[in-house]
Formats: sequence, structure tokens, C-alpha cells
Amino acid sequence: MEWEYVTEQGDTWDVLAADIYGSEKLVGLLQEANPDYLGILYFPAGVILTIPDTPKQASSALDSPWKRNA
Repeated sequence: MEWEYVTEQGDTWDVLAADIYGSEKLVGLLQEANPDYLGILYFPAGVILTIPDTPKQASSALDSPWKRNA
């Protein structure tokens, strides 16, 4: 399931990924879902971005090593 986010002035890909997914390492998910905006470093206010859900594999890969085998 996807949802939308309306940017605020100064939002960046990495900060959005950290805020939404808990890790800037998942910035690629946001960028793949929003290819028209790849050239933007600092977003202006009002850009509507598609926010995809995190795949289960990606979220478990980010877990601490002691949590992965639990």
C-alpha cells in the first residue's frame, strides 16, 4: 500500500527516509517511487511524493544482528 506526503520547504531525500522508515538507508525506496523528482536536492513546499511501504526484507535487514536470528 502506498500513501502520499506533501513536502515542506527544505525537505531532503535522506531526512525524509529517516523520518518515514527510520533509516536514511532506505532512501532508494522513495526515489524509485518518485523518479520525476530525482534532480531535487532540497524540496520546495507542496511537492506530492508517493511513499511506498517498506518491504519486509528491507526492514529485517536493518535490524541489529542480534535481532535477525531471534
